[in-house]
Amino acid sequence: ADQPEEVHVIHILKKHAGSKDPTCRQGKPVKCTKSRAVLALGNMRKRLVMAADAGAQQRAFVELAREHSDCASARSGGDLGTVAAGALEPVELEDMAFSLSVGEISEP
Repeated sequence: ADQPEEVHVIHILKKHAGSKDPTCRQGKPVKCTKSRAVLALGNMRKRLVMAADAGAQQRAFVELAREHSDCASARSGGDLGTVAAGALEPVELEDMAFSLSVGEISEP
């Protein structure tokens, strides 16, 4: 019961051809494979963890989200805002969001 009631979530969504809705935020079909999408996210994560400090990391995240995310939140740098427990779908996203420490970056 030590989980917070709400968390602030920023994310990068990288869709692949097998996604539930395989269209990018411009409405075009996504053609990359799941393994290619995971690799792209892994490379972004590496870049973020090498940032000099939290401010640089946050700026890099916003830039990467705006450029690469397939979510409508890309315009706002991947910012989903503050979300309450039970509000995120799919449940895997919520489980991840609520298990991370402040400033921690999940694995793809």
